[in-house]
Amino acid sequence: MKSVTTIFHTIILLTVASLLAMLTACSNPAGSDEDHEEHTEPFGLELVLNGQTMIEYFEGEISGQIQVTEGEETALISVHFLNDEREEIHAEDLDDEYRLEWTIENENIFEIEQHDEDGRWSFHIHGKTAGTSRVQFRLMHGDHADFETPAVNQDGAITVTVQPVQS
Repeated sequence: MKSVTTIFHTIILLTVASLLAMLTACSNPAGSDEDHEEHTEPFGLELVLNGQTMIEYFEGEISGQIQVTEGEETALISVHFLNDEREEIHAEDLDDEYRLEWTIENENIFEIEQHDEDGRWSFHIHGKTAGTSRVQFRLMHGDHADFETPAVNQDGAITVTVQPVQS
């Protein structure tokens, strides 16, 4: 009788140990909120053309301007996201779950062109018609924005001016 009781206790002990091991093996299950907290949160962005910052948006303040001539396209513009110390968040820190999206107030004034060879953090602005319109950029992470500039209908939105062709 003693051996049956010992076997029974051993089975119970192994079962409990196995359950505890499975429950504590992963302290950060896939899709948890902790996973979202581990990446660097952007606090601003720079739009850089030919090594020069055209636009900087940080802590609700915007500086700089974007101008393009009607019928022309800018050289490649790169987006640099900034951390809370105004330092660049390197592209390799933004995995494949991230992408750049934008909303343009009036697509008759300008459009944004992003070619495969440009990469996911670079684009061109093509001036269509002389005038001014605004754009909002969003850093998307899965199905939500981790960062966004002011919406096109808000004060402080990024403005693009398309200059008429000079004759």
